Amino acid sequence: MTLAVISDLHGNYYALSEVMEFLRRQQIDGIIGLGDFVTDGPFPQRMMGVLREMQEEFPCYLVRGNREEYLLENLWQPQNWKAGSSTSGLLDYTFRNLTEQDLKFFEQLPTDGVLIGKLDEAGKLVPVFVPQEEVTPDTCRESLFPALRLCHGAPGEIRGNFGLHPELLLSHLENLDASILLGGHSHKQEQKEYAGKTYLNPGSLGLALDDVGGHAHFAILTLENSTWQIECFQIPYDLEGYLAEFDRAELETHGSVLARSLKRTLTCGINYFYLTVKRVRELADALALTDLDEELWEKAERELK
Repeated sequence: MTLAVISDLHGNYYALSEVMEFLRRQQIDGIIGLGDFVTDGPFPQRMMGVLREMQEEFPCYLVRGNREEYLLENLWQPQNWKAGSSTSGLLDYTFRNLTEQDLKFFEQLPTDGVLIGKLDEAGKLVPVFVPQEEVTPDTCRESLFPALRLCHGAPGEIRGNFGLHPELLLSHLENLDASILLGGHSHKQEQKEYAGKTYLNPGSLGLALDDVGGHAHFAILTLENSTWQIECFQIPYDLEGYLAEFDRAELETHGSVLARSLKRTLTCGINYFYLTVKRVRELADALALTDLDEELWEKAERELK
C-alpha cells in the first residue's frame, strides 16, 4: 500500500497539478490531505476544480486546516473582511470566489482523526478514516497496519504549531496511540522520532519554506512488512506561470502588501508572508490583527526589503 501525504496547498493549483502528474506515475493507493487547501492564491475556483479532480481520481482522506476554519468562521459570523486590505483582503477575495458547495465541503471535513487498516468485502486491506470523536481505546490497536494520526497543526488543536512550540510535539508523541503523527501548518518538511513514535510533516505543497522557492513538498508512505517507509519529495513546478496568474487576477488590488509578500515567499522560500505579519504586529503593538492602517503594512514591507 502506498499513500501520498500533502498539506498547506494555499490555493496553489499549479503545484497541485504538478504533484498529481507525479503521483499518477507512482501507483498511489490514496492521498492524505492535512488542510489549508485554499486562501491567499489567485482564482480559488480553479483550485477547487483541481481538488475535485484529485478526489475523483484517488481515494482521499482529508482534514480541515486553519485557513478553512477562517472561511467557515466568516460564514457563521461575518468577520468584517475588506477588499483591498492587507489585513483581510486575501481572505475576503477567497471567500467571495467560493461557492456555497465549496464552503459546505469544508464544513463537512473533520478536524482530525486516525487512518486505520481494515479488510473490505473482497478481503483487501484498505485505509479507513475514523474521526477523532469516534476513536476508542481499541481503534488503533485493531488496525491491520500501523495507525496514522491525522491533524493540521496538532491533535485537538487545529492551529497548534510544533515549529514554534517543539516541546508540545514531544508530549503528543509520548501519548500517541497511533504509530505515526501526520501534521502540517509550519510549511517545513521534517521527520522526527521520539518515544518509539514518528512525526512527519510533509512540508507545504503550495508555499514551501525551503529557502529555494518554486518547489512543491510532499511525502509518500509505503507499507512494507507491516512498517511504513517514509520518503519525502520536493519537485519543481511552473513558478513563473503561477506568478503570472497573480497579475491576471489582480491579486495586489485585493490583498495589497500581503499579496506582494506572498509572491516574494513563493519566489525565494523565505517566509516573508509571516515576517510581514509579525512586523506589523510589532509596529501596532498588538497580538491580533484587526483592520490596521495600510501605512503600517507598507512600513513593514519597506523594512523587510
